[in-house]
Amino acid sequence: MRALIIGVLIFLTGWGLGWYSFHQRGTEPDPAERPFIRAPARPVKPESGTDSPVETAPAAADGMTRLLQRQDFEAAVERYESLQGQADDAATAGARAQILSHARQLVNERRFSLAEQLLQGFLVAAYRDVEARVLLAEAYQGQGAYIAAIDELYEARGYAWRPDRLQRLTGRIRSTVAELTQSLKRTGDTDRLLALYQHLIQQEPDHAFWFIGLASTQLALDDREAARRSLLLIAQDPDVGAQAQAMLSELSIAFAGQQGTASWDTATEMAGIPLQRSGHHFIVDAIPADGRDMQLLIDTGASLTILAPEVLEQPGIRYEDTGKSGVFTTANGPVEAPIYTLASLAVGDWQVNQLEVGIMELGAGSGVDGLLGMNFLRHFQFFIDQNEALLRLSAN
Repeated sequence: MRALIIGVLIFLTGWGLGWYSFHQRGTEPDPAERPFIRAPARPVKPESGTDSPVETAPAAADGMTRLLQRQDFEAAVERYESLQGQADDAATAGARAQILSHARQLVNERRFSLAEQLLQGFLVAAYRDVEARVLLAEAYQGQGAYIAAIDELYEARGYAWRPDRLQRLTGRIRSTVAELTQSLKRTGDTDRLLALYQHLIQQEPDHAFWFIGLASTQLALDDREAARRSLLLIAQDPDVGAQAQAMLSELSIAFAGQQGTASWDTATEMAGIPLQRSGHHFIVDAIPADGRDMQLLIDTGASLTILAPEVLEQPGIRYEDTGKSGVFTTANGPVEAPIYTLASLAVGDWQVNQLEVGIMELGAGSGVDGLLGMNFLRHFQFFIDQNEALLRLSAN
């Protein structure tokens, strides 16, 4: 009897503890005991609202491979853009890797025209892709289009930000230029060599060595006055100033001997326009016709000068609406903007009349009124003296 009573007590105690535990935790099972439910491989209805399923990464990769092998590059780029739109970073990165790998294969096989076709299409969708631009430069160079290759390398350098990559791209530019200049010198094509250096000083107006090459070529063509102007721009440069001064001295003696006039004052420094530093860029003061002073960021990569809309609101400023618009590449992608014509724009003592400008919002905190582009600067020969923070200009 005693044993029976003890057994009943043990049973009641266990039942009571179980009831208490159950009601304290609720009816939900312990997280460790919950079954793992695998997410579906693809949703039944994608966000686009269509009934077609979104491709899985392997399916997308297989599809991209087939398109590239069939040389259907337009469809391949469209697939890449579709993945971008789905915000699938992994699939987008995989598609990019496939496209660049195929482009590399085409370059290695010397099928440069096909590589160019693929990369040009891809860069419409991924215009800031440095690796793609370097590959495109190789495709251009393989076809003998050295200027296009050099321009593409400069474009790539504009989007690169890591110091090691910037250094490699600068090295590529220098070696490509050296290869082209040696070829032109061997063939005696001085006119093309002159055009090359004139192009280089606009692409990289702060690299004084290009001006030495330009002046030497101008002397080879017996254009001494042009060579003098080129050398005066860099006569104070710490790297090549001594060489420029020596060339000016020789030129002065030769000029005086032939013309019977006094020699040039080689110590004369070409006047410069003060610049303000803004990171790796420079800002210069400019004045529109009948307007007030404004600050423009020098951008040799911009084909057109850009102004903020507020500039046109200045009292008295003279401009006309051209009725045209242009598409401009910005940090946020391509932007369409109207084009106006300023009656004039002056920087220091240098002025350009009837200058077309794009009108675009620059964003809060830009600190400038616009960008000074090449449609102004190309009217002059110019050198950005980084050491003295001066913009040196001379007539073309």
